[in-house]
Amino acid sequence: MNEPDEIIHTRHLGRTEAEVFDLRLRAAEMREREDRFVRLLAERSDLSAVGTPAGRGDAALLERLQREIDLLAAFHRAVLRSRGWRLLQAIRRIFGRAW
Repeated sequence: MNEPDEIIHTRHLGRTEAEVFDLRLRAAEMREREDRFVRLLAERSDLSAVGTPAGRGDAALLERLQREIDLLAAFHRAVLRSRGWRLLQAIRRIFGRAW
């Protein structure tokens, strides 16, 4: 049962559009989580005081946390773009268990 080339092409385009939509949605969710975390730290004095070295203010802590968030976000993006991750997800999709 060979499918016409048009159907195969249409499925491929649909799959590609879905992947692009998923990546954009994940990026937006990640930015929203980062923003919420930074706002939470800025609003809650009990969280911003934890681990602050003597003589350094909240601004330094927020700056350090923002750098760490940026590093974690870059790592997360690298994992999602890696061939190994994509291969694993392709295999999991076969069994209906993609993340």
